[in-house]
Amino acid sequence: MTEPIVECEGLVHIYRTAELEVVALQGLDLRVEPGEVVAIVGRSGSGKTTLMNVIAGVEEPTAGVARVGGHDLARMTERERETYRRELVGYVLQHSQANLATDLNALENVLLPMTNRSTEESRQRAAFLLETMGMDELAATYPGELSGGEAERLAVAIAMANQPQVLLADEPTAELDRATADSVLRDLRQLLRESGSAAIIVTHDASVERHADRVIQIRDGRTSTQTRWLERAGEVVADELLIMDRAGRIQLPRAYVERLGARGLIRAHLEGDEIRLRRDDQEPPNE
Repeated sequence: MTEPIVECEGLVHIYRTAELEVVALQGLDLRVEPGEVVAIVGRSGSGKTTLMNVIAGVEEPTAGVARVGGHDLARMTERERETYRRELVGYVLQHSQANLATDLNALENVLLPMTNRSTEESRQRAAFLLETMGMDELAATYPGELSGGEAERLAVAIAMANQPQVLLADEPTAELDRATADSVLRDLRQLLRESGSAAIIVTHDASVERHADRVIQIRDGRTSTQTRWLERAGEVVADELLIMDRAGRIQLPRAYVERLGARGLIRAHLEGDEIRLRRDDQEPPNE
C-alpha cells in the first residue's frame, strides 16, 4: 500500500481574534493518494477554504495531524514553509486573473516561478505546459487579451510550473460556461496524468465531480460523505459512502434526512442484520 501524498487526521483549525474564536475545522480526516484527483464540496463556511489554506502551508494547524509529501505542516519553520509552497504545492486561485502577472505574456508568466532550473529546462517545461493546456499559440499574449477559459488554462500552467506533488484549485470553473469548463478540466486531467501530480479541487460545480476520482463532502468542518463514480450496466452511477468519525458520529446528507422524514437526532436500532431508524419523537420499538 502506497503512502498517501496528503494525510489529515483529526485536523483542527481555529481562527482567533481579540473577541471571537471560530472553529473552522473540527477534527477533519482526509487521505489523498499520489496521482489522485479529489473534489471537495460543501456549503460556504463548511471549512473548504481553510482546509486548502492549511494544505497550502498558508495557515498552521491548531491541532491534529496534517502531512503532505512527508512534511509535517505543524512543525515547519517559515523558511521551510516558503520552500514547501514553492516546490511541493501549486495553487490556482478562484479568480483566474489573480494568478497572472499582467505585465508579462503567457510564456513569461509560466517561466516566472521557475527558479531552480536552467534557462533551457525552464523553457522546455513552459512549452510543454502551454501545449498541454492548449495555450502554445498564445505564448506571446498578455493576460488582458485572454478569454476567461484561456486565463484559467494559463493559471493552471503557472501552478504546475515547478511540477508540484499536489495541485490545489479553488473553484477553477466558477467563471466558465459548461462547455469551456469541461474542456479545461479534460486538459487538466491529462496534465496531471503526465506530471504524476495529485489534485484537490474545491468546487460548487457538479460537473467538476465527474472529472474527479473521489468527491468528499465537508459539513461543519468534518468530512461527512465520500462518492466515487462507477460504471454499472453501461451507466455511470454515484457510489456514496457515509463516513464515521473517531467519536462514532455519522453526518447524514440532507437528501437522506429528507428521504427518511427525519429531523433532529436519529437513533439506530440493530436487529439482526436489519438497521431500523426512528426519530426521537416517535414511539420506541418494542423491546
